[in-house]
Order: sequence, then C-alpha cells, then structure tokens
Amino acid sequence: MSMQRKKAEKIADFSSKKPGGDSEDAAAGRLDPGSALQVVPLEQCQIKGELSGSQGTNRSLSGRSSLKAGNDLEALRAWLNARAANPNTFSAYRKEAERFLLWCVIERRTALSSLTMEGASLYLRWLEDLGRLSDKAWAERWNVPQSIWIGPKNVERTDPGWKPFNGPLSFASRRQAMTVIRLLFNFLVKTGYLNYNPFDQVSPKIPFLPGEGAPEQFADRSLSHDQWEDILDQLRGLPEGEEKARLEAILMMGKGLGMRASEMLASRAGWIRKRKLGSRSLLMIEVVGKGDKVRRLPLQQEHLRILNLYLSARGLQPIGACPADTPLLARLGRGRKAENRETSLSRSGLHKILKAFFEDAAAEAEKKDPMDGAKLREASTHWLRHTFAAVALDAMPVNVVQTALGHASLSTTSLYLVPTEQKMAEGMKKIKPL
Repeated sequence: MSMQRKKAEKIADFSSKKPGGDSEDAAAGRLDPGSALQVVPLEQCQIKGELSGSQGTNRSLSGRSSLKAGNDLEALRAWLNARAANPNTFSAYRKEAERFLLWCVIERRTALSSLTMEGASLYLRWLEDLGRLSDKAWAERWNVPQSIWIGPKNVERTDPGWKPFNGPLSFASRRQAMTVIRLLFNFLVKTGYLNYNPFDQVSPKIPFLPGEGAPEQFADRSLSHDQWEDILDQLRGLPEGEEKARLEAILMMGKGLGMRASEMLASRAGWIRKRKLGSRSLLMIEVVGKGDKVRRLPLQQEHLRILNLYLSARGLQPIGACPADTPLLARLGRGRKAENRETSLSRSGLHKILKAFFEDAAAEAEKKDPMDGAKLREASTHWLRHTFAAVALDAMPVNVVQTALGHASLSTTSLYLVPTEQKMAEGMKKIKPL
C-alpha cells in the first residue's frame, strides 16, 4: 500500500447519515458501535453531506454574508485567519474550535451550523464529564465512548495516536473553551454566516465541580526560596554538557527574566543588544511578546554568561558574534543531527524537558520535605514566570513589574500580590497552637 494511500485513510470521512432521524434531537440515540468515525486534527477533516454545514439549518439565507464559506470547515478556517494572526492565539483558538467541531459531528451527529440552543447547552456538561466518569456511567449519558477523545500528552498532530484531549479539563480550561466557542459564534453571526448564536441563551457561568474549589492565585503557582534551592541543587548535580547548559538557560529566561514559554521559543541572539541609557550603555534583551509588543529587559553579566555558555556548548560563537537569527533555545545537536543546534526548540520539547527535570527535583526534595516535593511535581514552564513575578514584587513597584512582565493590565500583575495573606501569616506566628 502506498504511503499516500495510507495517509488518505487517516483522514476522517464523516457521512451525513444520523442515527434515529434527520434532526439534531435524533442524536440522542446510540451510535452503531462499529461506526468508522474517527477523531482527527482539523487539517485532516473531510466532512461530507449534511454534517458539513453546506445546508445548515442556522445558515443565513439573505445572501449578504461577508464570508465566502460554503461549509462549516471553511467558515471556521476563515475565523482563524481573521482573528488569530498570532501563532499562540491561533493554536489556542484552533484547539477549542477543533474540539467543538468534532463534538458536533461525532457526538451530536449534527453540523456546527445546525446546532440548536438545546444542543449548545450540552457542550459544557460534556466537558465536565469527560475523563471523570466510569465508562459505564459515560455510556448512560453520551453516545460515543470517551476513549476515542482522550490520549497521551504531547503527541504530534500528524501522529495516528493524536487525540484532542489528554484528560479531564480544569475549571480554567473549561472556561477558556466556552469563551473561545462564544467568540467563534459571535464572529459567524456578525459576518452573516449564521442567523443566530445558539449560545446567546445559554448561561455563561462556569461552575466549579466537586473538589475543585476556587482557582489558584498566580502567587500559589510560584516557588518558594527553599523550593528554588531544590531546583538549583538538582541543576548542579547534572553532568556538564549541552543538555545542562540548555536547561540552565531555560530556567534563567523563565525565573530570571519572566519570559513566557512562547517568548523563550521565539527568542533570537539578535534580541540582545546594547542600548544607551543616559550617559551609559546598558545590555538589554528586546522580548517580542503577545500581540508582537516589544519590552526591553536589562541584563546582568550573569544572564549573558549563561547564554554564551549554552551557545559554546552548541559549538557557536557568543552573543554579538553569532548570527542574529540564531535561536537562543534549540534542539540538541547529536551525531548527524548537528543542524538541530540551529533549529528552535518546540513547545512540546520544552514541556517535556522541564517536566522531567521537575520530577527529578521533586524526588530529591521530598526526602527532606514531602510537601515541597509535591509542589515541584505540579510545576510547569509557566511557574518560572510566576516565580519571577513573586520575587520581582519584593524588589520593584507593581507598575514596574507590570512592564517587565508585559501585562496589558495592572490588575493582572496584582494577582501575584497576596498582602492580606502575608499579614495574616505574620500575625498567626504570634498565636500559640495550644
């Protein structure tokens, strides 16, 4: 069998035949267990017949739509192109729209443009149940087994094992999902593709599930001095080489400069330059952040030393001598893949590197303090930025930290402040337990 034919067979072919009838309400019937429906990434979808939305019951018949979309897939792609120019926004929007479209055609057996208010009200309930119910309880509520939706993390989109979910969604993830879907439908209505938004009469409130409680404040996702020392101890114990040098650069860029993961991955040697500040010259990194906004962060010689050590481990010249487009974070260059030293690290690669490192650090930390070990196991890439913010607020005014973090709103930066809890902690020290 040719590779081209094998690839073609991975593409989902959604037929328009619905169980139990032609209306969306007929989707309440159970799907044939032998159904060949597949969950695939958006770029591999081929949706045919009524499920394509070419004749969606909510489609505008006025002929005044500003979209030249003949079906729901085309409309969805037009929305992404119009509203998600930033790569990170595109990735976030695509993920949620992809999940919702697949839910419509596979679980509800309806076109996205035929979804009613009753159907729209079920999506949040479905997200709440996913990964939390036993297979038996799930089968009593929903049509398609949850196993077709959930797979391991960080699987490439081109991999046959790719799934749209990795497990149960947190409160924040469910809120993000519903926010993005509402934005999508608002766009489709305003452009004249749809007559009405089926979510308009659905409550926007996202409830907490049992055991979730209130979401953590940003300060709760930062690391204490002792926990950071555990991380440094783990780093010092690693063998010298390119891998250790890269990890040190990652930790420095996140905790030392407050850079987002996307900013680390996009960073280039040319971002670092000398700028005149008054009568003196100052070393700075010009970080390109959200919305392509640039913020300038002063660098110490220690920042430069760490980056140059990593460049040297890759066999490259130091900052100023190496090409400006050299990525500051790259894949490991091993054997015949030496060209990887000039290939940017991927988001999934960054995630895997740090999660493995935090796990090793946690294993050592828990020998001294099990709670520190548990905290380190929770840590992720963004915790480095949270830790920078918490430390910076002890050294700089909140408005200066806002600029350093690239926050559009001071209220966002203020989420890192917990003055009431700090005062309470100091006061409680004076009260005897017994």
